[in-house]
Amino acid sequence: MTTSTLIVTATALEIAPCIVRETGDVVEGFGRAGTLLSGPRCDILLSGVGQLQCAFHVGRILSTGRYGRVLQAGIGGSFVDSLPLGSVAVVGEEVLGDLGAEDRGSFLDLFDMGLLSKGEFPFADKGLLAPVLDLKALQELPRVRSLTVNRVLSEAHSIAWAEKKYSPQVVNMEGAALFYACLQQGVPFLSLRSISDRVGPRDKSSWDIQGAVSSLDRVLRLVLPEFLDR
Repeated sequence: MTTSTLIVTATALEIAPCIVRETGDVVEGFGRAGTLLSGPRCDILLSGVGQLQCAFHVGRILSTGRYGRVLQAGIGGSFVDSLPLGSVAVVGEEVLGDLGAEDRGSFLDLFDMGLLSKGEFPFADKGLLAPVLDLKALQELPRVRSLTVNRVLSEAHSIAWAEKKYSPQVVNMEGAALFYACLQQGVPFLSLRSISDRVGPRDKSSWDIQGAVSSLDRVLRLVLPEFLDR
């Protein structure tokens, strides 16, 4: 028996409590990319870290036609003081952060280069937009723009460039791939990010991954029942 709801996370660590609760499985560490865990209410896909793995595994799973809705859940970094460690946000827009070309001290994305047109499906201007879901559990959560990157931003000049060009509130490494796949397949989706670190010099001692995981799970406990009923 299949289910119509798919939860997608980059690594098992990010939603470990939810995996146990929904599937009964205990996955050590990050888990293997492409693993599909089955449960009575929903299935959970470990997409792997980064756009490459996420695009392949999400596209492969959605092409089966088994899922009518997708919930992406994971941790990420914050660019802004209004999203401190442990806060959770709904991602309303994903922007490709580093797909393009360096050009005499500047960076040209695919739109600047003319390889994509602003507003060309599934893009709205330069971004990928998530549907607005009227769920009670989401009402108190901020809706943010997220930057999807292939490398962690930690140098001051890289961070300043990203903020100036795209004005993001959060950053992650898989979101745009999932947004693109769902929009292309016409599958409704929701994306949640819990803040584990502040974008800046790479200093793991200042991260709070466990706190972000706990915060995300509290939100998932509230959101998932409503999402499953849509």
